[in-house]
Amino acid sequence: MSASKKVPPPVPVIGGGGRDTSREEQLREWEEDQRKLREQQAAASAAPPVPAVVPAQPVAPDQAAAPETSAPVVTDRPAAVGYLPMPEFTEPDSVDPATRLEFYSRGILAVQYAARSNHERAEQQKLIGLGLRLRAVKEEELHKVDGFETFGDLTEARFDIKKHQANNIIRATPVAQALQDITTQELKERPLRVLVPVLETHGEDAVRETWLEAARHGNVTDKSLREAANFLGYAPPKELPAVPQETKPAGAVVRASEALKAVERIRALAERDPARARREAEQLESAVRELLEELSGNLG
Repeated sequence: MSASKKVPPPVPVIGGGGRDTSREEQLREWEEDQRKLREQQAAASAAPPVPAVVPAQPVAPDQAAAPETSAPVVTDRPAAVGYLPMPEFTEPDSVDPATRLEFYSRGILAVQYAARSNHERAEQQKLIGLGLRLRAVKEEELHKVDGFETFGDLTEARFDIKKHQANNIIRATPVAQALQDITTQELKERPLRVLVPVLETHGEDAVRETWLEAARHGNVTDKSLREAANFLGYAPPKELPAVPQETKPAGAVVRASEALKAVERIRALAERDPARARREAEQLESAVRELLEELSGNLG
């Protein structure tokens, strides 16, 4: 038996079978408590107390070596803000098998929770880290130093990041920076695109308010962020300009017709071979999504 007898840190207890809709809310509350605790610890370490001027008192030899035990040792470095310390392994005091199983089970859940949280935080910081460096390379035109004609040629050759992906990451980075203090969740570039115009028009506070409003209803997605931005008045109404019928280019009609033909062909195939039709539909969807990303990235 080890001399250290500690109780693993409590973790939110989430329901067993099925999806518990309160999971995200419990995790957010827990993260908020942890963030406040880290801020208090950082403030305490940043402002050391000023010792009062008092006459020196003789100290007994047996008192001189007495260790400080009033506060736990904080080992988190500034770079580890937002990460959870992995729970230490300890053994229970009880020898009852059922009690020991429960003790170790709670420890396993604590380790799993910390690992998930740290992974999401790491992915969040990865997005920010990539964006800051890609933006610097692009703004300084450093691709020319290595003999590349364009910024996109450099990113694809050296980092396996296509031009439109790099541009999308760069645009989403300021949004991720605005959110990193209120959530440790993984921030994906695609949903954050919704908040780019919110940031540019209304600022960081509006971005955070929109995120929190979307998070109140469960998982944060591009759809929920868009709805939250509309609800809060941060999304401008979309007004499509009227296009006179006679001014529509003929090529646009042809391209739309060809796209509809592809859809109708897959729909007809579904009557004979549903599995194959589904595969082709998924391939078409993937190709269209990639094309939209390329078009969006080339505009940056």
